[in-house]
Amino acid sequence: MSQNSRVWCWQLSLMSSLAITGTLVLSEYCAFAQTKEIKEDVTLGSNSSIVTRKLINGQPTDQIDGGAIYGRNLFHSFEQFSVLAGNTAYFNNGGNIDNIVARVTGKSISNINGILRANYAANLFLINSNGIVFGPNASLNIGGSFVASTASSLNFADGTKFSATDPQTTPLLTVSVPVGLQFGATPGTIRNQSQASPVGAINALQAPVGLQVKPDKTLALVGGDLVLEGGNLTAEGGRIELGSVALNSLVNMKQIDQGWDLGYESVKNFQDIQIISRDEIPSYVDVSGGGGANILVEGRRVLLTGYSQLFANSLSAELAANLTVTASDTVELIGGTPLRVGIDRQGGAGNLTINTSKLIVSNGAQVLLDTSLSDSLAQLTVNASDSVELIGGLSFPVSTFFPNGGFISSGLFSATYDVGNAGNITINTQRLSIQQGAQVSTQSAGLMVENLFKPATGQGGNLTVNASKSIELTGTSPDGNTLSSLSALTTGSGSAGNLEITTGQLIVRDGAAISVSSEVQKDVKYQGGVPNLGKAGELNISTGSILLDKGTLTSNSQSGEGGDITLQVRDLLMMRHNSQVSTNAGGDNTGGNITINAPNGFLVATPLENNDITANANFGSGGKITITAKNIFGFVPRTRADVEKLDLTGEINPNNLPTSDITAFSQQNPSLNGTVRINSPDADPSKGLVALPANVVDASQQIVASCSSGGKIARSSFITTGRGGLVADPTQPLIAEDAVLADWITLSPESQNRAGGIQKRALAQAQRNTEEKSQKVNSVNEPTQIVEAQGWVIDANGNVVLVAQVPTASPHNSSLTATSCAAH
Repeated sequence: MSQNSRVWCWQLSLMSSLAITGTLVLSEYCAFAQTKEIKEDVTLGSNSSIVTRKLINGQPTDQIDGGAIYGRNLFHSFEQFSVLAGNTAYFNNGGNIDNIVARVTGKSISNINGILRANYAANLFLINSNGIVFGPNASLNIGGSFVASTASSLNFADGTKFSATDPQTTPLLTVSVPVGLQFGATPGTIRNQSQASPVGAINALQAPVGLQVKPDKTLALVGGDLVLEGGNLTAEGGRIELGSVALNSLVNMKQIDQGWDLGYESVKNFQDIQIISRDEIPSYVDVSGGGGANILVEGRRVLLTGYSQLFANSLSAELAANLTVTASDTVELIGGTPLRVGIDRQGGAGNLTINTSKLIVSNGAQVLLDTSLSDSLAQLTVNASDSVELIGGLSFPVSTFFPNGGFISSGLFSATYDVGNAGNITINTQRLSIQQGAQVSTQSAGLMVENLFKPATGQGGNLTVNASKSIELTGTSPDGNTLSSLSALTTGSGSAGNLEITTGQLIVRDGAAISVSSEVQKDVKYQGGVPNLGKAGELNISTGSILLDKGTLTSNSQSGEGGDITLQVRDLLMMRHNSQVSTNAGGDNTGGNITINAPNGFLVATPLENNDITANANFGSGGKITITAKNIFGFVPRTRADVEKLDLTGEINPNNLPTSDITAFSQQNPSLNGTVRINSPDADPSKGLVALPANVVDASQQIVASCSSGGKIARSSFITTGRGGLVADPTQPLIAEDAVLADWITLSPESQNRAGGIQKRALAQAQRNTEEKSQKVNSVNEPTQIVEAQGWVIDANGNVVLVAQVPTASPHNSSLTATSCAAH
C-alpha cells in the first residue's frame, strides 16, 4: 500500500469519526486497500489492464479497465488474480464486447471468494493453469456465459492462442471467436464451495444458487481434477458443463444459442470429478427453467455422494431437459444422491444418459427420470461397457411420517405421477447385478394429496436390458420388505410398460423378482376409490439359461388383464425353492399367456420344492401355456379339480401344493379353463411329465445285486449284439455295421415293389404319428388320450404283451434271472 493511500485512509477515518456508521465501512475499505489480490502484468504492453480500487454502492471493488480490444473480444492479463470475501472484481467493459478473456500468467492459484462482475451480456473467461478455488461466498454478476478453466491457453478460430503459460510481450490477438481450451503438462484443480445467495436467491432445490449465470446461458468449469465440495452451480434453463481432463488435452468449443457447447473428441485421457458434501452441506447442480436444460459431465471417475444432486428440469413446450454423465472408468453414486431429469410441461423430450465402463449405485442413491406432465419420448439410457452394480438402499428410522420406518432403494427409476407417460429405460452392458433390495423400475405411479393416494393416469415406460454375459438379481432389503427387482409397473388406470431382457445367463434368487405387474399401491387409501387398473405389461426374455432359486418371473394383475410372458431359452430353465413363472389375472379378466421355447434345452424342477408355472384367473378364463423343450423334468400339469382336491386351504391355489405344478384355470368358474400345450419329442405328456427321484441311486449296484448266484456276485455286462440287439447310438437308425448275427436280405424285384408300397404307407403313417406326438395339445382339461406302449411282459402262456408301464424289476420277477446273468 502506498504512502498516499495510507494518508488518505487515515484522513477518511478522521473525517468520519463523528459518524459511527461510516467508520465500519471505511475501516473495511482500508483493510481491503492494504492488500492487492489482483495484480496486473505488462504482457499486453500499452494495452495492459488497469486496476483501480474504490467503493461502488458501498462495496469494496477492484475496477478493471484498459485491456486489449480486438473486434468484439476484450483481453486482460494478470500476474495474480484473487477476490476476497465481500469484495468485487469488476470488468468495466463496453456494450460492444462479446467476450472478456482474463488470463493469469503468474504461479499462484486464483482464490475467488467474492463477486465477479461484468457489464451487459458479455461472456467471461477466466484462465489460470495453476488452479481456481471458488470459496463459500463466491458469486457471479455477469450478463453472459461464464467459463473457468485451468487450460494453458484459449484457442481461436484463426489459429491464434491467448496463452497463460507462454505469454508474449506483444501477443497476436484476434477478432475471431474461441474454439478450444488447450491444456498443458500440469492442468490445475478447480474447486467450488460456493453457497452464495445474492439477494436471497435460491435454486429449484430450495438451496442457495452458488455460482449462477443468467437464464439460458452456459456455466462451465473445465480443468484437471474437479471438485464440487458443498458448492452449488445454477443456470436456469441453461447449460452447465463440467469437464476434467489430463495433460496435453484439447477441449473443443462451439458457440450455440445457450452459450458454449464443449466437445471432448480429441481428449485421450481424463481426470476425476467429485460432487460431494462439505460439513454436511451437499453440492447441487441445477439447470431447471423455462428453456432447454442441459448438464454435461465428462471425466475419468465421477463420484456423487453426501446427498449431492444433479437436476435438469425443463418447463419449455419445445426444448428438452438433458443430463449426460460420461466417465472413461467409473460413475459411482453413494447414499441418497440422485441424478435427476424432470419434464413438467407438454412438449420436448428429455434424456438422462450415463456412458461409462462401470456404474455403481449404492446406499439409496438413485438415477431418476420424471415426466409427470409431458407426453414426450423421454429416455434413461445406461451404456456401461463392463458392468452395472446396483446395491442395497438407505434405511431410516421410525418417525411421525414413517411409523414403521422406511427404505429407499438404490437404482434406476422412470416414473410418471400424473397424466404424462413415463419415460423408457435402456441398459446396455456385459454384466448387471442387482442386490440387497436395489431396483430398476418404470412406473405409472401417483402422488399423496391430503393423505389420499392420487394415481397417475399416464402409461408406464418400457424397460430394456441388454447384458451380453449375465444378469443376476439377489436378495431383499434388510427388513425383507423390498425385493431386488427389475420391474415395469402400474398402480393406476394407465397400462404398465413392457420389459425386454437379452442376456447370456439370467439368475434370480433369494427372493428377488422380475415383474411387469398391475397392482394396487399398498398401505394407502385411493382418492375416489381404487380405479380399474391398467393392463400388466409383457415380459420377454431371451437367454442361454435361467436359474430361478426362490425367484419369480411375473406378469400379474390384481384387477386387470394379465400380461404375456415369453421365454426363449437355449439350454436350461431350472426352478428351485418356491420359484414361480406366473401371469395371473384378477377380477373377471383373462389370465395372460406363457410361452417357453427351448427346443434344444430342458425344463427342470426339483421334486417337492413347489415351483409353479401358472396362467390362472380369478373370475375370468385361464390363460394359455405353451412349452416347447427337448425334455421336461419334475413338473406336474394339474387341472382345477386336481388343485381343489389337493389344496387343503380351500384357496384352489397351486402355490399351496408342495409339488411343482403347471396350471391354467379359473379359480371361481370351473368352466373357464385355459390350456396347457407341451411340445416335447422326448416326453409323452399324456402320462405326465418325468418326476425326478428324491434320491439318486447307483443303477450299476442294482444290476450287480440282481445278478448274484449262490450268494456270490458274478461278473456281468451289457453286450451290443448288432442286428436284433442295441445300436451303437440309441438315437440313430440301424445300419449295416451294427450286424453280427445275419446279413440283410435283398428282395426280388417283385418283392421290392410290394415291400416298397408297404414301406411308403408305413413311413407316411409313422410321419403322421410323429407330427401328432410332437404337436399334441395336452390340455389338462381334455379327455384321456390313447396311451402309447412303454414296454412288454410275457404272460403265463409265453406270449409277449405290450403294457403302458414297465413292471418294477426284482430278483423274483425280473426277466433277467440269476442264471441268465451268470451266463454272460
